[in-house]
Amino acid sequence: MEINHAIHFKDLQLICTCSDDFLVNDKEFQQCLKGCKWSTDGLSILTNSEDKRLRIFNIETDETNQSKKLHKVNEIKEGGTIYDYVWYPNTMHNSNDVKLILSTSNRSPIHLWNAIDGELEATYRVYDHVDEVAHVNSLCFNWSGEEIYCGSYGKLNIFRTDRPGREFTEISTKADLHRSIISTIVMNPVDRSIFAVGTYSKDIGIYGGNQLMYILRGHKSGITQLQFSPDGLKLYSGSRKGDNDIVCWDLRNVGQTLYSAERTVTTNQKICFDISSNGQYLVSGNCTGEISTWKLDQSTEKSNGVEIVLPLNSKIPVHNDCVNGVSLHPTLPLLATASGQRHNENDNDEQQLKDIDISLKLWEII
Repeated sequence: MEINHAIHFKDLQLICTCSDDFLVNDKEFQQCLKGCKWSTDGLSILTNSEDKRLRIFNIETDETNQSKKLHKVNEIKEGGTIYDYVWYPNTMHNSNDVKLILSTSNRSPIHLWNAIDGELEATYRVYDHVDEVAHVNSLCFNWSGEEIYCGSYGKLNIFRTDRPGREFTEISTKADLHRSIISTIVMNPVDRSIFAVGTYSKDIGIYGGNQLMYILRGHKSGITQLQFSPDGLKLYSGSRKGDNDIVCWDLRNVGQTLYSAERTVTTNQKICFDISSNGQYLVSGNCTGEISTWKLDQSTEKSNGVEIVLPLNSKIPVHNDCVNGVSLHPTLPLLATASGQRHNENDNDEQQLKDIDISLKLWEII
């Protein structure tokens, strides 16, 4: 099932909010959420936060079937700051006892977790030039879940999921994509031999069969997220502070852009965007506490060689703080949003503390 075509993203209706599960007792520690992601079966939401924890939430309905709430079913503690986290792509094929999550954190190996019981299932290790365990900055399963793609400073490492340890294939990117950290990796949903990587040096690399085919340049700041359109013919890219544009790249005419969508990004943290399963809508968080939505219509593509700036479909307030996480349900008209950001010590007066919003919210799309 796809998101109903009759839904126009003109408004949202709040279903439930979860904030108490993100509170920490350490007054010296500044907590904030850093994104949210639906599982591929649409039954769970995964969050990342500043306290180095992954939290898994399920939606529960009361006995009257009238109200819903987010119930935390598990919490996984990593050893350092969590850089990236992904669901295993085929959760619907897992048994009832296994639901897998992959994560990478500072100065730690890659971990494969069982989201049901929180147990560690496997560990994958990348080593540096002095043969010490090194972390990676970005993660992605291939579409079958049989391989794990990892990005770090100047290289890609590819593991077999069923072979934990230190056995991997390595692709150096230093010569082509500069000496930079690979910040994000995404797989093409149609041609599954193709994937794209983004770097903090503002470059985007398109790979086919593990070989670099094209480099896309044009962003003003480091790339934080990439996402292919459902038909695999377009690539959307977003970056951090200094560049407010989500750019749509035409993969039929490589190097050409079709249009851009303007949001508000005033920090270096990742501000997420998502695309509806029918490819008709783009939704993004903002540092202003709002989400922005745009209708993706073929008629809005570049005309006479001039790139178009997409007109806003809607801008909806959802949090009292930076909206860094947005995730559309894979089949239902539901949106999950996450909020929070670091605040300067000088800003911690009574009003600023009152405005801090660290929460996960679930919305019905109208």
